[in-house]
Amino acid sequence: MPFTFWEAAANGCADQLEKRTGLVVDVSRQEITRSEAINRAKAGKTTYVVLISVIEDRMAASSSPNNVELEVDYVVFAPQTAKVVTSGRTYENSARKGPISVGRTPGSTLPSYREGLLRRAGEDAADRILKTLHLSDPPPVNRKATLQTA
Repeated sequence: MPFTFWEAAANGCADQLEKRTGLVVDVSRQEITRSEAINRAKAGKTTYVVLISVIEDRMAASSSPNNVELEVDYVVFAPQTAKVVTSGRTYENSARKGPISVGRTPGSTLPSYREGLLRRAGEDAADRILKTLHLSDPPPVNRKATLQTA
C-alpha cells in the first residue's frame, strides 16, 4: 500500500483537529509504531498522541479480492500515562453524510481517488476523537476586536 494513503488519512485527521479546535497539530512525516506512540505520549506533559493506521478490510477482501477496501484505525493516548482515551475505525466508503456522496465504481483503484476517500475517513476519525474528548468548535472570533488590537 502506498505511503500516500497513510499520509492522506493522517493529514485529514490533523487538519480537521486544527480546524475544529484551533490547536496546532504536529504530524509525523513517517509511520510510527504503537510503542513509539506510547513513548511520545508518556514524554508529553499536555499533548495527546493520535496513532493512525491504514489497513485492509479483511472481510471485504475475502468477498471481493479485486476490490480491497481500506480502513483507518485510530488510537488516542493520554499525555504522561499513555492510557488509551479512545480508539476506533472509519471506512473509505461512500455511505457518509455530507453535501456530496459519490459511490466508488467497483474495481476503482485510482490512487488520487483513494487518497481523497482516506482523507475523509481521517476527518471522520478526528470528529469522533473530538466528540469523545468533549471538545467543540472554537468560539467565533470577533474580527472587529482583532483588527483593533493588531
